[in-house]
Amino acid sequence: GGQFKREVTVDGQSHLLLIREEAGAPDAQFASWADAVIFVFSLESESSFEEVAQLHALLSDLRGASDLALALVGTQDKISSSSPRAVEDARARALCGDMRRCLYY
Repeated sequence: GGQFKREVTVDGQSHLLLIREEAGAPDAQFASWADAVIFVFSLESESSFEEVAQLHALLSDLRGASDLALALVGTQDKISSSSPRAVEDARARALCGDMRRCLYY
């Protein structure tokens, strides 16, 4: 995965934004320092959607995700006539609701 760092100013206060791209399951170290998590899945892939649910459950076991800000993002760049949409917005919104403190995009 990659790592990206940037200083941003919000409401007059400077904050360090550190973004890490993780390809696997979260570990205890990741769970301890993360303040927010963005879960990304492909709308044409049922398995990627199911993996997001599993990763969230694992993260909750490691840390308790109630104090994490979460975002769920469904990408549609791979949807085509040969690879149709597999995950409807209603299912993604329901998962986001189960996650609590989650926004769906």
